[in-house]
Order: sequence, then C-alpha cells, then structure tokens
Amino acid sequence: MKEVLFWIRDHKASTAGLVLVVAGCLALAMLAKRAHHLRLKPAATASTVTAAAGASAASAGAADLTPSAQAGTEQNTRSARMRSEFENAPHYLAFIAQAMSRPAEGGKFYALLAWKRCNDLGGHPGIAPEHVGNDAFHDGALALVDDIDKRCAGVLEAYADVRSLYQVVMEQRGGRDFLMPVNGRGIVAPTGRDTANLDIDAALKTADRWAQAEALENNADFLDVGNSAGDDGVDRQLHEWSAEIVACELVGNCRGGIQVSLHCVGTGDCAHDDWRDVVRAEVPDTHRMVFDTMVEAMRQRMGLAPGKPDAEEN
Repeated sequence: MKEVLFWIRDHKASTAGLVLVVAGCLALAMLAKRAHHLRLKPAATASTVTAAAGASAASAGAADLTPSAQAGTEQNTRSARMRSEFENAPHYLAFIAQAMSRPAEGGKFYALLAWKRCNDLGGHPGIAPEHVGNDAFHDGALALVDDIDKRCAGVLEAYADVRSLYQVVMEQRGGRDFLMPVNGRGIVAPTGRDTANLDIDAALKTADRWAQAEALENNADFLDVGNSAGDDGVDRQLHEWSAEIVACELVGNCRGGIQVSLHCVGTGDCAHDDWRDVVRAEVPDTHRMVFDTMVEAMRQRMGLAPGKPDAEEN
C-alpha cells in the first residue's frame, strides 16, 4: 500500500490527467444514454408550413362565413351602392339615365325598378277627401307620397311604358346585368311554371333583396307552396297576396313603406301602418288558414327565418 501512495505522490500530474480522462468518458457515456431516449422533431419543410397556413386561414374563414354565405355577401356588396342610390335618388329620371350604364352593379335592373315605382305612383287615385285611423301616420304617408311624386317628375313622360325603357336599357353597353332576369321575364316577358323556380333561384344567388322580392312577386302564381284552397282561381289570388307580404318583408318596408302609404292616402283607410295588415284584411276568413300556410312556405322558399320574417331583423 505504501508503494502505491509513494507512486501517486511521485506521479501527481499523470494521476490528475488520468482522473480527467476517466471523468470525461463517464460524462460522455451518460449523455449518450440520455440522448437515446430523446425523439427529435423533424424540421418543417416549406410545403408543411404552407399547408398549415392554408388550413389556419380556411378555419378562420369557415368560422366567419360558410362558402354560400361568402358568395352571397360578395354579390350583395356588388349591388349595395346601387341600392343606396335607388333609395336616395332625388330625381329618378337622372338616376335611370346614369344607372342603366352600370350593369356590373345591377344598374339596369334598378333603372327599371325606379320606373316601376313611378308607375305605381302614376296609377294612384289621388288624395282621399277624408281618412280614418292614425292622423300622424296619415300625415307621414302624405309626405312620403308627395316626396316620391317630386322625385318621379318626368319619368313617365320620358318612358311611357316599361317596354320602351327596357329596350333603351338593354342597348346600353357594359354587358349583362347580373340582377336582370333572363329574357326580361316578369318585366317584358311572361313568367311560367317551367321557369318560376329557376328565376327565384337565380335571384336568391344574387343576395339582393329587391331582386328577390321582384322574382317572387313575378312568379308567385306558379309556386307550389302551402296548402290549396281547392280552387285554382282562389289559390292564384292567395299566392299573389302571400307574395306581397313576403316581398315587403324581404326589402324591409312593410311598416310605413310606399305601398301602405299609397293605400292610406288614396283610400283614406289609415288604420294600419303595416302593409301586411292591409293585405291580410283582404283574405276571407274561410281561407285564412290556407293563406297562412302559403305565407310561411314562401318565407322558407326565400330564406327568411321563421319567427323573424323582416329583412332588417336578419
């Protein structure tokens, strides 16, 4: 034992070196053992990163809008400016002149819609000598009718009928108006059972409420909706009344709108400020249940949520 201690004393440097070597070997062995249990993640490739980004974007889009809702929103935005100009135009004759050259925004369709509004006013019987019902509503209705009358100045003189305006409109450059029904059906050409659902589906795809309302009213006679009264003539009339209700719900002007205002001013019946109430009053009691099934079926056909029919509530 003494010899060993003497040897270590005489060879301190060598012994220290040997200790360092042994310690290093032990450390390496332990590191290798630990690494054996680790699983390294493979480096992300460019394609992996791109796919992940795409999936993330798709998930975000799906959370906001469904594909059909996205398409509808795009189309709806496409005609939004034209709708606003139609509603707020101070002079419809000037509006028609500039709108018809903008088919990409639905201008040809809205030019014809402006003419129709003025034509409805032109057929107005005038102011009833007396009225019953809400005085405040009567005053408001009279002001609205007077305002529309001023805005329509010169329209019917320039375009005596819709066919003459349609011809001028369709001769304008700029391509097809995406809101215009095929071949002018419902405007200058008759609608029919074979094309009714096609025209309504086309209007629904535009996501434009005015286009949808027009398509519904123009094709209401040919829709198989609700129950039947057992008489073709009665069913046809109930369909037309149902379409009037759902059409005003689509554009959101049932209450205090142009139809009910014209009714109040022209007939003196101002008991109701909602066009739906005026229409329902025309339906015989014997057909009320059948009529209600037709109205609800038309709402569903046009995508109005049950219990929330008005466009402004959707």
